[in-house]
Amino acid sequence: MNQLVSELKNVEKSYLNKDVIKIEDLTIYENQKIGIVGKNGEGKTTLLKLIAGEILPEIGTVNTYIDFKYYAQIKDKVIPDYTKIDAEYLSRLNVPEYDPDNFSGGEQTRMRLAEYFSTYHFGLLMDEPTTHLDQEGIQLLVDQLKYYYGTLVAVSHDRYFLDEVVDTIWEIQEGEISVYPGNYSNYQEQKELERLEQENAYSQFVKEKNRLEQAAKEKQAQANKMSQVSTKQQNRSVKPDRLSSSKQKDSVQKAVHKSAKAIEKRAEQLREVEQVQEERTIQFPTPKTLEIHNDFPIMGQDIALKRGDKQLFNKLSFQFPLGKRIGIVGPNGSGKSTLLQYILDDGEGVTISKNVVFSTYQQMAYQLNSEKSLVDYLMEDTEFTEPFVRSVLNNLGFNQNTVSKKSIKDLSGGEATRLVIAKLFTDPSNVLILDEPTNFIDIQTIKALEELMKSYPGTVIFTSHDRYFMANVAEQIWTIENGKLILSTMNVETSLN
Repeated sequence: MNQLVSELKNVEKSYLNKDVIKIEDLTIYENQKIGIVGKNGEGKTTLLKLIAGEILPEIGTVNTYIDFKYYAQIKDKVIPDYTKIDAEYLSRLNVPEYDPDNFSGGEQTRMRLAEYFSTYHFGLLMDEPTTHLDQEGIQLLVDQLKYYYGTLVAVSHDRYFLDEVVDTIWEIQEGEISVYPGNYSNYQEQKELERLEQENAYSQFVKEKNRLEQAAKEKQAQANKMSQVSTKQQNRSVKPDRLSSSKQKDSVQKAVHKSAKAIEKRAEQLREVEQVQEERTIQFPTPKTLEIHNDFPIMGQDIALKRGDKQLFNKLSFQFPLGKRIGIVGPNGSGKSTLLQYILDDGEGVTISKNVVFSTYQQMAYQLNSEKSLVDYLMEDTEFTEPFVRSVLNNLGFNQNTVSKKSIKDLSGGEATRLVIAKLFTDPSNVLILDEPTNFIDIQTIKALEELMKSYPGTVIFTSHDRYFMANVAEQIWTIENGKLILSTMNVETSLN
């Protein structure tokens, strides 16, 4: 049996009087590879920091018996210390040789990973290591960790990474941690079995409760009928020989009434089973004012683009068809974000149909400081009805109490991101532009975003390094290669492999 390398016992950690983590007993063994999943704000990073010893619990103990190295999720640019980086890892992770000040987000991540792996440790703690990495970078990371001899605990929203690397899933939900053996796909299968079992349990609960309530009604009706008969007899002149018979009937009537009460109590004491919440597909109404009649509402002809001294595109041409979900892929630094912004700016060589109305995804949580409720905030600019806006918020995981009563200035970072996504889909538009929308959001929100994008009736142009997300959403894949934008002739699944 593998050696125990870390254990958490009776651990509690809270922030602002809210329990974030509550663990009775959790163990990590040598050479385990664990993936942590859960909604934003559920305490995934907190759990990593507890294991790393960067924070301490209010209650309980965390015992770690090996040296874990912590990889934090950092959004700001980092100045590299090349004296600590092994040249082999710089090469293996394809870290560029030009000035780090001009690194893209993905190139920054590659550099940080090269420094991280340059020193061997028996344990690795990694918080969202795939953030900003392109598909090639993610594959390099996957290959590095697949053959890593040691213990790994990683927070990640990348389902491909979780499928390829980990052998155990920890799910955090309302501070509680559930352990599932296997990779992410195995975890999904087990969650589906749990859902089916809950559906069956709920069906049995409703059936038994209805049976008991019906039986109680029948007993009560029987008792009421006997009571009416007894009252009639009392109103008559009752002979002495009938007196004992009347008392017997009263006694039977009380027994029937008591039986009805007992059945009612049994119905009340049935263990409550929650109904499984079915996911509803959003149906977007299309306002007539936003209709487009151009088969190719966005086109480019002989576009030349630079970033600094680097030539990104030369004589770039494309035609994006109406109503399609268009995914753009390419290596870090190839110009995906630059191209999307150039389209939004209606740059030279870009032709945009006069009826196009853009809605763009931006990380703008810092602007959300209003006292308004979520629904009031979204209703300011939308043409949709309030029930529709509420349904979008509900699909993104907001309950009705939060939607109506919580002010947006009080939202957590994860909630603010989900509200930004809701605004993207409720503002008037017929073309969505999304640049890496899956960065910094949890898997549940990614899945909700997938469904919203598939239901959206207009044109969607997006970039993403998440191959599962791309495969689930894109109808066309355009790849940046050598300064050109090439439409894949293969199906989406094949073109991503």
